[in-house]
Amino acid sequence: METDSSVPGNHNMEEGGPPGHGAPAHGQAMRAMVVFGIGSRVYALPVGDVHECIPAPALSPLPVELPHLPGWFWLGGVRVPVIDLAVLMGLRAPVALQASDLLYRPLLLCPVAGMGGGMGPAGAQAATPWVALLVDRVVDVMQVRADAIMPVGIDRGAGDCIVGEIERGGEPPAIVMEMDGVLRHSERHRLAGLMAREEERAALWATDGARDV
Repeated sequence: METDSSVPGNHNMEEGGPPGHGAPAHGQAMRAMVVFGIGSRVYALPVGDVHECIPAPALSPLPVELPHLPGWFWLGGVRVPVIDLAVLMGLRAPVALQASDLLYRPLLLCPVAGMGGGMGPAGAQAATPWVALLVDRVVDVMQVRADAIMPVGIDRGAGDCIVGEIERGGEPPAIVMEMDGVLRHSERHRLAGLMAREEERAALWATDGARDV
């Protein structure tokens, strides 16, 4: 699967990004942030919340219709649910996504604790250790001082996922989010249940042990 110009080369975020925004003074605590865009707004997630940036593949539908969950895809042998962050945050009306709509929209692959609890076929644990956040573009991986994350100066319409904002020189500030607010414990449990139902549905249709596609 090839990347495009909006996806910085399947970048593994855990490796850390370039300092790029000034070397830290001695003793200052630094945080690496993944900066991305949704519409005209710019957001940031801590690198610890984002494992990798990948191109969006074709998606398979979930067993129920939820506007912010356009589908899932295979990552190795695991189904990964996709969350359309723009729809979840109320920045864009939900629409049915076609394959062409995903060509230039990258995914932020995020490890999520507490996604277990569902049981797949033959009693196998159907834990989903990943979710993927669908965004419009990935802008940068930048290092910022921990004390540079200022109280947010916008409407907290997205709830607890917004924790502050960071200045970016002459560019618009980035609104800082955290995954614990994007996907709360109850939502993780519900999403795990949906993926377990998908495992069960696939098992009913499988023949001779063939995996669904």
